[in-house]
Amino acid sequence: MATSLRMGHITVTALDDGVSHLPPLFYPGLDFEAHPGLLEADHTYHIPARCFLVQGNGFTVLVDAGIGPQNIPFPAELAAAAGLDPAPEFIAAGGALPEALAAVGVAPQDVTTVFLTHLHADHVGWAAPGGKPFFPHAEVVYGAADWDALIATAPPEDPARIVMEGARKAGVLRPVDAAVVEIAPGVVAHHTPGHTPGHYVVRITGGDQEVYLTGDAVHHPLQLDSTAISFLTDVDPEHTMRTRQELLTRIAGRTDAAVGTAHFPGRGFQRVRVEGAGRTWTDV
Repeated sequence: MATSLRMGHITVTALDDGVSHLPPLFYPGLDFEAHPGLLEADHTYHIPARCFLVQGNGFTVLVDAGIGPQNIPFPAELAAAAGLDPAPEFIAAGGALPEALAAVGVAPQDVTTVFLTHLHADHVGWAAPGGKPFFPHAEVVYGAADWDALIATAPPEDPARIVMEGARKAGVLRPVDAAVVEIAPGVVAHHTPGHTPGHYVVRITGGDQEVYLTGDAVHHPLQLDSTAISFLTDVDPEHTMRTRQELLTRIAGRTDAAVGTAHFPGRGFQRVRVEGAGRTWTDV
């Protein structure tokens, strides 16, 4: 599986920051008994926290900022609701992004823009860990509607609130609310609400190729053909499903379109292919 794609003058690279351990109740409508290989020995589904580095002439964009340099303890009330005894020590463990960036020759000061597809904790962590911007020269761009819905109403100790309020105090934030937002030449964000009100998908074009970075619009591979599977933190599950189906239909109609997902196993890019009345993932 390709973990980096070159499209004209633009290179897109998938980088993982860490992993989350989610019990089945995070996926309403998914029958885990019918797919026994999905759960690990701790009875949770392990998903990566993936970021994407987009490099072009004069810009270095990071799409999503992972969990950050922290391990988030598994909430006791969630463990009880999920029937996990014992539960994993952490529901999310991050910290790998700086090393992943260094491995491809990128330092924090090289990043010119951090674009956050939405403001959940596993997507914003390195924007301002501990309230201090990690990327000293980067503007942090996000969907404006997510602030009131997710940050302003969160408790003070919420990891995403700490990060985003720190970034705001540092003066590096730029909220956007347009249907289409240009991030850099050939890099455009499209408003795709549902999972959160301010959720965006990023579309990258170079030459005759396209890459879609889907954020949490598509959260599990089985959602490709199933309209019954949602995600626990979808603010509006029905709207999310409609947004996802419209997006996947659009992608399936483009033979040269690749997809980079935030939480699928493996770091490779994939394509959507139509097979009979259904669709399938294929590796790039």
